[in-house]
Amino acid sequence: MFRQRPASLRRPDPPGARRRRLRAGLVAAAGGAAAMAVLPDRLRLDRRFPFVDVAAWRPHAAVTAAAGAAVLATGKGSRPAAAVVGTVALAGISAVARRAIAAPAPAPGPGDLTILSANVLKGRADTGELARLIERETPDVVVLPEAGPDFRDKLMPLVADLGYRSWVSAEPGTADLWGVTLLASARAGDLRVRTGYEMRCHYLQATGGILGRRDLFAVHAASPLKPRWTPVWRSDLELVAGWCGAPVPPIVAGDFNATLDHSLLRAGLGGCRSAATGTGRALAGTYPSSLPRWLGIQIDHVLVPADAVTTRFEIVDVAGSDHRAVLARVRLAPA
Repeated sequence: MFRQRPASLRRPDPPGARRRRLRAGLVAAAGGAAAMAVLPDRLRLDRRFPFVDVAAWRPHAAVTAAAGAAVLATGKGSRPAAAVVGTVALAGISAVARRAIAAPAPAPGPGDLTILSANVLKGRADTGELARLIERETPDVVVLPEAGPDFRDKLMPLVADLGYRSWVSAEPGTADLWGVTLLASARAGDLRVRTGYEMRCHYLQATGGILGRRDLFAVHAASPLKPRWTPVWRSDLELVAGWCGAPVPPIVAGDFNATLDHSLLRAGLGGCRSAATGTGRALAGTYPSSLPRWLGIQIDHVLVPADAVTTRFEIVDVAGSDHRAVLARVRLAPA
């Protein structure tokens, strides 16, 4: 049996060794904390609570980390930590910067499809303002998450003269929170619409008419704000991934409760892309509407086939809702 050497006989640490170990530990802690805040998707944490919510704010976390690195760099002893945190910040900024870049786009044409998606906050959005928006923009299809039968019944008389038809995913008496309403203009033609039950909030699936062989899904994915809802959120986005992997890529519009910083949404795009891509507005916040657009996050999307061309993309305020609406005009290739 070996006996522990008495403390008096142990070799003392070289001068400064304890300080170096402490400094290395602080560098590792700073880098780890920055990585979990800025790059949770690369650490495979962004599908789990609470990192699923952290990931949504990556642009803000990356800028904050860059500012923190700049402050650390002013101290001689903290420069190694500044280098590590700065590297993480640079990786985060490079992951989101391309979404702020606009590419040249053709002018809108008469054959383009216009889609409006607006979460109406449990049916509390101002129906008069929404009706005026519909009248002004005349979208071919309108997707309204958190709009059940009650909201639909209040909105439709206001757009009756515009020739819109409507469908709702929830049964009469269901709270608006759980419903998704779809409106289609006369130009949309003879759409066939069914209700799908695989999502926590039932969705609507439309085909035919102006869509041809292509499907359009009107959706509201579960919110991952609580641990027990995170698996449901994952299941909802996996369903979207299955649709986007179809031989004829669909259009999927609504509230995804996910940003493009979530690896699950990016991996599920398949043959689809966000209509915001290449417009310079893919970082504009749709939620919460109480924050300026440059401070919010984009969780409301219109996913379109990857070969579609976006000819217009706008983020629009709607009174009474905590979300902003998404208005996308796209030119689809023949299906």
